[in-house]
Amino acid sequence: MGLSEDAAVDGQPIEPPGNGEPAGSSVFPQLGAFAEEPVNVAFGEPELPYEQPARARAEHGNRVFNFLRGCWAELQRVQWPDRRQVAQATGVVLGFVVIAGIFLGVADQISQQIVNAIL
Repeated sequence: MGLSEDAAVDGQPIEPPGNGEPAGSSVFPQLGAFAEEPVNVAFGEPELPYEQPARARAEHGNRVFNFLRGCWAELQRVQWPDRRQVAQATGVVLGFVVIAGIFLGVADQISQQIVNAIL
């Protein structure tokens, strides 16, 4: 038994929201109609209107300069580690290298003995 738009609750007819205006969705009539944006088919993202300034297109050297300036600005925002943090991270890396070397050395010795026993 399905409900229709003419269904009544407690004897009162159900009126669609929006005072008779067309609804945006048949599933969610309380949502208004939406304007569709153009979608980039390859990535499923809306296309953004972007135009390069004519001066920037004409001057290729300007693009390189802007790129280098942007790189420098990013390097300025990097939070560089202090000497203690670098020493601590280096110690952790060297510790794992030693542990991995010991593990691989033991595994090599065991596998060598197994292969020699088979041959």
